[in-house]
Amino acid sequence: MASNLIPLSGWRLHLRRGVRELKRGDYQRASDAFERALGEAPDEPEVLLALGRERMRAQRYGEAEQLLRRALDASPDSVATVAALARVIGLHIGGRDEAFRLLDAFIEKHPEARALEVIRGELYLEDGDVTRARAAFDSVAEEEQAARLGLARTYGSEGLELAEAGQHERALFAFKRAADYDEAWSSPLVNQGVVFGRMGLPHKAIDAYREALLRDPENPVALFNLGTTYHEVGDYPMAVETLETLVALCPEFAGARSALGNVLGESGRFDAAIAVLLEQVEITPDDAAAWSSLGLAYLCSGAPDRGEDCLREALAVDSGHFNTYYNLAVLYCSQERYDEAETLLRRAHATHPEQTARIFADDPSFSRARELSRFSFLG
Repeated sequence: MASNLIPLSGWRLHLRRGVRELKRGDYQRASDAFERALGEAPDEPEVLLALGRERMRAQRYGEAEQLLRRALDASPDSVATVAALARVIGLHIGGRDEAFRLLDAFIEKHPEARALEVIRGELYLEDGDVTRARAAFDSVAEEEQAARLGLARTYGSEGLELAEAGQHERALFAFKRAADYDEAWSSPLVNQGVVFGRMGLPHKAIDAYREALLRDPENPVALFNLGTTYHEVGDYPMAVETLETLVALCPEFAGARSALGNVLGESGRFDAAIAVLLEQVEITPDDAAAWSSLGLAYLCSGAPDRGEDCLREALAVDSGHFNTYYNLAVLYCSQERYDEAETLLRRAHATHPEQTARIFADDPSFSRARELSRFSFLG
């Protein structure tokens, strides 16, 4: 004889449906299901916890706090409820001290609930106390994946501080530890690349950026840094390929088109450079560097009038943009418009005296001006 199944009660059906919708990523339907469950079982701790977590995900922290407090009152020994409530009050509504007290009291009563040390570590990390955060995460790292991910964040934060302090070797070690603890996290590898670049090791930087992209092929910072570093070492084909990928994936990324336009221009692909840079100045008309690069691309393509117009637009946007002064001065000297060149160089010299004097003394573009003893104020 077949056994009879016990049907689920109404609130359990709604709760299960909500969990299923969460897994599908349909947060609105999940929320609706949890609300229906709450309507049928307003004091059920499972329902209160589920809806409280959903409110926390939706950044409705005040509602989340109320629901989770009710859940904890109904089920005071629930580790999951304490964890969620401590996160809400400690990380999102400014109740850091209360969150620590809540964790301390619960762990004292339930010493087996060591997983809550992860929450303690998150609170310390939010305070910038990397040492205490690391101790909390490390105490449960063997059992808790979340603790290992937390350790990765502590080493990542430490690496940033060390890098900004110029302690490159220690920063590299910290970023490596971060990458080892979280094998899906690409940011520590990107930061390694930045540090290698600061150390004058661009090829090591390239290796780090490429490894970061193995973890996250669409990381825009990794793509930008990799493309500009390829440019730095003179690998123009790879620079173009990488920056084109970035523009396709993340067209709004700041500086991506300008960087691509500069590489294309230096590769002699002036028409392609002009097309990319025209897009850039249309998107950001106040970008003096993009106007300057566009002007130079026009000059190199044999369109001096359009190039001059763009360079003048760059100075209208930023009256102190040195590269624009330089490019315009070179243009005017090539056209023997020495008075206009002198005006520009005087303006450049007023804000960049050493740089202006150096390029005038060394750059062959000014050789004829030097022969004619023009611009004596530059020495």
